[in-house]
Amino acid sequence: MLLVEIILFLFSQYLLMVVVLSLVFVAFVLASVPPKDFHYRISNEGVMIEDGFFIWRELYDFYFKDRDGVKTLHLGTHAFLPGELIVTLGNMDEEKVKNALLPYLPYREYVKPTFVEKSADWLTKNFPLENK
Repeated sequence: MLLVEIILFLFSQYLLMVVVLSLVFVAFVLASVPPKDFHYRISNEGVMIEDGFFIWRELYDFYFKDRDGVKTLHLGTHAFLPGELIVTLGNMDEEKVKNALLPYLPYREYVKPTFVEKSADWLTKNFPLENK
């Protein structure tokens, strides 16, 4: 960020410097605040997440993913937005959730990573933000 700011200063792009600083600030804030715990419920009518309810016809499929040691359930939607619902499982048993969803949705065992996911994995591997 500092290098970009210096280059923008040399080209007298002061407004763009403010935009870069604000984006870095937003990224820092989003990375430092832990996510809120949501309440969700799976029923025979659909999935309720906080105040939103998705009936089974609106959902496409589901799969599980382990990201940074956190197990998550991904529910694909037919609609473009939100496109995918991501629910953290916490201490829930993955098999129990899978057995509850199988009568209503198809299960995908393997999900091919997209270009953005591959790029993000490469960036986190080569440029870690945290010291472990």
